[in-house]
Amino acid sequence: MDSLRNSFKLLVIVLVVGTSTVAVRSQAAQPEGVRLFNAKDGVGMSQDIPVGNFQVDGKQLGAEASVKVSAGYVIRFCSEKDGTGKCEEFGQGTHNLTSVEFNSIRVWKGALSDVSAPVGTTASATAAVSKSGPPPVVVFEQKNWGGRSQVFGPGMYRSFRGEFGKLNDNQARSIVVAKGFRTRFCAEEGIFFRGAGDCEIHEEGKHNLRFANSISFIQVFDLADTAPADDDMPVVLYEDASQAGKMQGFDVGSFFASEGQFRKLPDNQASSISVKSGYRASVCADGPTAAAPEPSNCEEFTAGRKNLKSRKTASYLRVFKENK
Repeated sequence: MDSLRNSFKLLVIVLVVGTSTVAVRSQAAQPEGVRLFNAKDGVGMSQDIPVGNFQVDGKQLGAEASVKVSAGYVIRFCSEKDGTGKCEEFGQGTHNLTSVEFNSIRVWKGALSDVSAPVGTTASATAAVSKSGPPPVVVFEQKNWGGRSQVFGPGMYRSFRGEFGKLNDNQARSIVVAKGFRTRFCAEEGIFFRGAGDCEIHEEGKHNLRFANSISFIQVFDLADTAPADDDMPVVLYEDASQAGKMQGFDVGSFFASEGQFRKLPDNQASSISVKSGYRASVCADGPTAAAPEPSNCEEFTAGRKNLKSRKTASYLRVFKENK
């Protein structure tokens, strides 16, 4: 497969997912969606990136890159091919990438990573959490709000998965929490990777952390979110095997990860499931489309807690009640 750099020069397709292809074009009037450029400030040769997941060697673009994002779209660049590791994420506007050392791109329609969008994710913290008002949470590497800082939106962040952004493990020492948010800081990720050990909870305000220089887990809650607890829902998908990692509950219905309906769990990230008695679930790698109205590559689950046979591929979920 040709490099991205050569693809920009030759205007030849390189982004491939399954049999999907993406056309590359020279700079022109931007259609709705997302466009990637091989230079800063939205100039140079460009390529439209549709909704979906792509494996790309970003270093082949050259030393610099930028992206233009239309309203209602989000793009995430991550260092690992499976969408994990160090990531940066952008909503509407023109943005220069801080690094071209990415190996995966994900584009979806919806909001930036928070409890109502598909991040919570394996994505790292992003400074572009909110377009108005103060950021939900700012974490500082020094006491009394000094030194390097990182913004966190609603969601769950684990240092060992590269989700602390500019902060290193065991480096957080003070925080600022905006009105309407709550935070939880823990010294350990725990066996389920949802926080354990010495933990502290903080509401609105400025705080020095009690367990400073030991924090490996951060969770941010949006107090305006009234969604039911995940464990109370008929079906729960989990990021990791054995019902560990980030989790998202689902009621009866059909859900597309590409449309942000997996919320805290990103596309192609589910590894296990729990189903309550009286319900069934179908987990599919490919959801229905106009061209193929039936989902494909599916696994069916009855009541219980199980690992997915096809891990890190779930993009579509259907939850329904058992027939009596």
